[in-house]
Amino acid sequence: PSTVTSIEFCALSGCESLGLIILPDDIDLNNVGDMIIGGSAVYQIAQASGVAYVIDDIYPTEESGRRVNEWLFHQMDAAPFHRLCYDSSVTTKQISDYLHEHGNDSA
Repeated sequence: PSTVTSIEFCALSGCESLGLIILPDDIDLNNVGDMIIGGSAVYQIAQASGVAYVIDDIYPTEESGRRVNEWLFHQMDAAPFHRLCYDSSVTTKQISDYLHEHGNDSA
């Protein structure tokens, strides 16, 4: 939800069936821990996109954690309608306005 301001280390790690996570638009990526999606279906999508955690000893490197979190933040940029609808507070008027502005084929 849009009220999320931070996500802890390994928060969603191991959730094998988790195929989508959309970070709130205003979340500070400095407040998103490392390995939040390790072992999940969405992490497999990230890997297929060329983004992965690089493990140094037992923890991911800071750089690779940042890259994965940035990928999570931007993965839905090409699908703004989905990004709009993920928020449970979105109204049918907002959806209607979006479709009116961008066309029904944009969904």
